[in-house]
Amino acid sequence: MDFYELLEYLDLEDAGQFEYFEAMADLIESEEYIEQEAMYQLFEGADNTMIEELLQDYFEDILDGLPENSGEIFSLLHQIKLTLIGMISHAEDDSDMRRFTDEFYRFQTWYSHESEVELQPEAGGTPIYNNVRDAITAARLENLGGDKYRYDFENALDYQLDSYTMSFAELMEAENDNDGTIVFSPEDEGGYDE
Repeated sequence: MDFYELLEYLDLEDAGQFEYFEAMADLIESEEYIEQEAMYQLFEGADNTMIEELLQDYFEDILDGLPENSGEIFSLLHQIKLTLIGMISHAEDDSDMRRFTDEFYRFQTWYSHESEVELQPEAGGTPIYNNVRDAITAARLENLGGDKYRYDFENALDYQLDSYTMSFAELMEAENDNDGTIVFSPEDEGGYDE
């Protein structure tokens, strides 16, 4: 879909109205192909701080929805969150916004279309293969009394993050503003045990 079709899909009159959780969720979870340029036009016309807040809320929601024992995919999604938030919070010009859009597009394509998660029914039977988006939906339905599965995210872990690097101060600020999850600690390097 092009930019104008995207606005209609998100029920927005213009990009400046991109300020609701549902709009971010619909953008990320769309089953239809969205042109990368349409995403760029949306982000270019929206408020960067609002995009950052929507990303924060969206990722918190999906991380909370992951099934138990999802350590590796949790870590990957957490790193994607930090990357996207870091990129949009420091986007100062057109090239920064294009780079953010490239990474967002890559994430959206992987998350809602190209990733593969194996869901093995606990009751037995043939495995089901879903993208990460649909696997998280299945896990949420399971918590509401739906079918139970064992989730194998191994094939979905092949996602190369952008080379964007947050400074240590930015990382600490992002962690302090978030759920307190520690991604890196100096003790991890073994240099502070003296």
